[in-house]
Amino acid sequence: MARNRNEKRPRTNNDQSLSTSRMKNTATLLILGLFASAGVLDAADAPAAKRPNMLFLFADDWAWPHASCLGCPGVKTPTFDRIAKEGVLFRNAHVVAPSCSPSRAAILTGQWHWRLEQGANLHGYISAKFVVYPDLLEAAGYFVGLTGKGYGPGSNEGRSRNAAGAAFKNYDAFLAARPADKPFCFWFGSHDPHRPYPPGIGIRSGMDATKVFVPPYLPDNATTRSDICDYFHQVEQFDQQCAAILAALEKTGELDNTLIVVSGDNGWPFPRSKTTCYDSGTHQPLAIRWGARIKGGRSVDDFVSLSDLAPTFLEAAGQPVPAPMTARSLMPLLLSDKSGQIDPARDHALTGMERHVRTGRTDGEQKNVGYPMRTLITKEFHYLRNFKPDRWPAGDPPKEPLPAFAKIAANTYAAYSDCDSGPTKAFLVTHRDDPAVKPFAERAFGKRPARELYDLRRDPYELKNVAEDPAFAETVKALDARLMAELKATGDPRATGGGDAFDGYPGTPSKKNPK
Repeated sequence: MARNRNEKRPRTNNDQSLSTSRMKNTATLLILGLFASAGVLDAADAPAAKRPNMLFLFADDWAWPHASCLGCPGVKTPTFDRIAKEGVLFRNAHVVAPSCSPSRAAILTGQWHWRLEQGANLHGYISAKFVVYPDLLEAAGYFVGLTGKGYGPGSNEGRSRNAAGAAFKNYDAFLAARPADKPFCFWFGSHDPHRPYPPGIGIRSGMDATKVFVPPYLPDNATTRSDICDYFHQVEQFDQQCAAILAALEKTGELDNTLIVVSGDNGWPFPRSKTTCYDSGTHQPLAIRWGARIKGGRSVDDFVSLSDLAPTFLEAAGQPVPAPMTARSLMPLLLSDKSGQIDPARDHALTGMERHVRTGRTDGEQKNVGYPMRTLITKEFHYLRNFKPDRWPAGDPPKEPLPAFAKIAANTYAAYSDCDSGPTKAFLVTHRDDPAVKPFAERAFGKRPARELYDLRRDPYELKNVAEDPAFAETVKALDARLMAELKATGDPRATGGGDAFDGYPGTPSKKNPK
């Protein structure tokens, strides 16, 4: 993946106000005390007290490189920085899908989301026939639970609980219920930095909007800068939540017997990011710490997927990895003493997308369809296949007259509903005919060709599609063949036939959208 791209994007701060209810919730979540058993893993039949704990600290809508240790000015993430310093920092980690539920489904099952039927869509579900790692660890004697957002917003149809584990009000409740002799597997799913944000909270908290880096796919103006500051505020909120968790864990004396993972589920909630397969939609911060069991202070360039975490947790616990888990354990990378590229076979990442919101897009008479895409990423190139290029990638355009700025900023469904609401989106929509703004609006909301290719060495922010440039004809041919071969090998219906089934899956019912 292009390292320049990774290291160029700054960010700004955060401070204190979420909505009051959110703040109270956050505070409750973090008065924790995570107990766990001591020792290190050696064998599958080791006593429970000797097996490592699994702690997954998970942000909602956090993107690379928005952490201070990644060179992002304006944002402070001392907790993530600590995990990266004392453990392993992965520089080329990607989610399988740039959308909450399918991304989390892939992490839980250790499979590509396109293998999960309903689970490939935001408002779908992980069928009970697909095994998830928390259930396997629980069967192996682990005490399993979650606080905050687990699998969702898809439903848990056919399951007696959330696929990520039994829900606990907070960590105190989890600790009170946990048997003293059991290792734990805990999923902390923060709601930060998911929108909405209190408008202007970042600047009010003391962030300097003039020092914020605005990536070149977004307009550089006061609206965008303030919006980024608000996002950074919530990133810092997440980091503070993680700090409280680690402090409580340290008090138990079990810090070094805990495999700690810090990451997120998809890109940041800005135009041309979340719900897209561009770098800003799939590239994730990822750091893993495991005491003296792994050599810390390393930076790994191998391409990894967040779906690799499921077999990693199982292997660390001494448990077999079931055959349906097509992801690859990260243990060889964690147990290595090397930095840089460790496994030559890990030279690319695959990502994809099906349907995000329920009602964002039509195709002729067909309603509630997705925008199917698959991509292959290497350090030199990013190749994208858009299987339905006649559809609007960010959702259907708003009808005239345009909704007011405030409505677009507050209501995701007011315009281009696959793009989260917010001031930056509202600016692009309401100023889309301004010649200075139009190129940004087109990149964010306009239709895309069937094939896209970006030369990451020269174009780290993926601004110039060179798929039709004769100089790249052989590259397109080779990458397309490689992508389709991998999709066929992993049973992707978009490659093997029957891909339109993804459009036919009903969304999880809600009060606003009963079907």
